Amino acid sequence: MIYWSSLITFYLFSAGVSAGAMLLSIAADLINPVKYKKIVTTGAYIAPFPIMAGMIMLIFDLERPWLFWLLLTTFKYKSIMSIGAWIITFFSAVSIIYFILNLQKDYLKLKTRATAVNAIKLVGLILCTSVALYTGLLLSTLTARPFWNTPMTPVLLFISAVIDGLAAISLVLCLKPDEDKRDINTFIHTGDFVLLYLLLLCTVIFLIGLGKSTQSAASALGIVTSGQLSALFWFGFVAAGVVIPFVAAAYQLCTKMRVHSPWLNFISALFALAGGYIVRAVIVDAGQLTQAILF
Repeated sequence: MIYWSSLITFYLFSAGVSAGAMLLSIAADLINPVKYKKIVTTGAYIAPFPIMAGMIMLIFDLERPWLFWLLLTTFKYKSIMSIGAWIITFFSAVSIIYFILNLQKDYLKLKTRATAVNAIKLVGLILCTSVALYTGLLLSTLTARPFWNTPMTPVLLFISAVIDGLAAISLVLCLKPDEDKRDINTFIHTGDFVLLYLLLLCTVIFLIGLGKSTQSAASALGIVTSGQLSALFWFGFVAAGVVIPFVAAAYQLCTKMRVHSPWLNFISALFALAGGYIVRAVIVDAGQLTQAILF
């Protein structure tokens, strides 16, 4: 039986997009803030909004949504959910500050204060990394669910979050096709190529690990690879969400003239985002469809 609705899947997905976008924005700023300025600003502009939408969906999914604020009145250091709620709250606040910081006008009067700006970036880097890891860690600590209870779950969802953030940035940049973005496109295609390869590798390790684990884990694996969720997994996630964007990135990197096609970028980014949502839907549903282990 499925208890967690699609609202939970959307929340996990939106948190990943926000965290990935901010992580890549800060990374691009550290590598070359002038050369990759569009990536820096686009990632900063995206970061606050998907997670806010996801939090609204999460609140509506609660049995008594009007009491959601009680989560923020206590801190339980032994509860991964309590820690996660505070991390997401701080991330939302810092992402808004980072958004304002990247606007053309210096509303916060901080752009001339290098120490303050660097501190915001450092805190933002820690928080966006924590958010990208948190959703997978939350699932992996649920020992009664064999499909979730594996160390590869947070790794897989972390890489997926960065890919989703990169796809969101690429999608927004496609709306300005007349600009010369060769350096930016090379950054995006290289990131796609490397990250999608790592995601595919992690997926293989994840599946093999489940298959070689307990009988309950192997049963959970069967639901995904050959059972109820197999079509969604193989065609929605692996084929559309990983293989197609990977081939598109490889093509644009390896062609003699290094062709950067706006329409191919757009389609590839859409497929990558769809794959990011689908992999979370498959993981969330598969974990619930398998019988819980009672200790």
